[in-house]
Amino acid sequence: MQIISPTKLMTATSPGSRWQLQAGCLTTPLLGQTLTFTLSASPFLIIRAPNRAHPHSPAQSWAVRINHGPWQRFVAGAPVTFALPAVAHVTLMTAGNCDLDQVWAGHQGFALQALACADHAQWSPQPPAPVATIIGDSITAGCWVAGKHASADYRAESNYVGVASDLLHQPLNRIAYSAAGFVRPGAGGVPPALAWLTQTDATHLAPAIQTPWLIVALGVNDRRYPRRQVQQAMATYFRQLATVTTSQIALMIPFAQTWAPELRAFGQQFHWPVIETAAWSASTIDGLHPDQAGSLTLGHHFAHALQRLVQVAPN
Repeated sequence: MQIISPTKLMTATSPGSRWQLQAGCLTTPLLGQTLTFTLSASPFLIIRAPNRAHPHSPAQSWAVRINHGPWQRFVAGAPVTFALPAVAHVTLMTAGNCDLDQVWAGHQGFALQALACADHAQWSPQPPAPVATIIGDSITAGCWVAGKHASADYRAESNYVGVASDLLHQPLNRIAYSAAGFVRPGAGGVPPALAWLTQTDATHLAPAIQTPWLIVALGVNDRRYPRRQVQQAMATYFRQLATVTTSQIALMIPFAQTWAPELRAFGQQFHWPVIETAAWSASTIDGLHPDQAGSLTLGHHFAHALQRLVQVAPN
């Protein structure tokens, strides 16, 4: 049996994505992070992903896609085996966790220990080249899409970002921490958004964002904070953002239309395009988080918005 180590697996991640090598594993605190590779001449793939969730959390979830087929989900913990065709293009994604998981400082993010395949298999990393990075919160991460159960009902692979990626046949990167905003700290010990511009977690510096476009989709979690405080935090964040990336920047109004006037004003101030979402009505799980049907609707809208930005044709 051939073992593919975390060091080799790192070569299958896209430049600028937030994976790191830690304690003998490839790790990330984030939902929706991917790695992509091709395996030839192996009838099977074994995935070893230890469960590092909080003791009171459900097991973390992953999703795998083989030859652009349907996503298949599995929970972290025991090794999982998938049957493969003669040539398999494989995408692996972090797909579900829980707000209790201490992803910032408690080492309770996702971990990939190794992959295993047949002795004579040929493994080739196929690192994706995303056209955009979306900075957001639980909605961008894919929380609560299928229901109200943490991890099991999260759908990083089929939320609005996942749907748009499929429609455009283009990978999309995301940096999204649940419950966080410009002012509000996130779940799992995550600080407000300014900290994630330069940090992946409490101990790892973030790599530079290398996608052609960077889209900021933040603000809905700041809706209960004083207006002046949020405006000041936005101003600080956007000034810093402009110094840490060479990507073209766009702002997206939260689907709930939170801080829409302020975001339009900042877009004008910094000469950044603003993606308007007021007409993107969609069904939700709880009045805020899109359900699966709503995610399909929003994904189509988002794909068309991306098409206008990056000039790629939707399916």
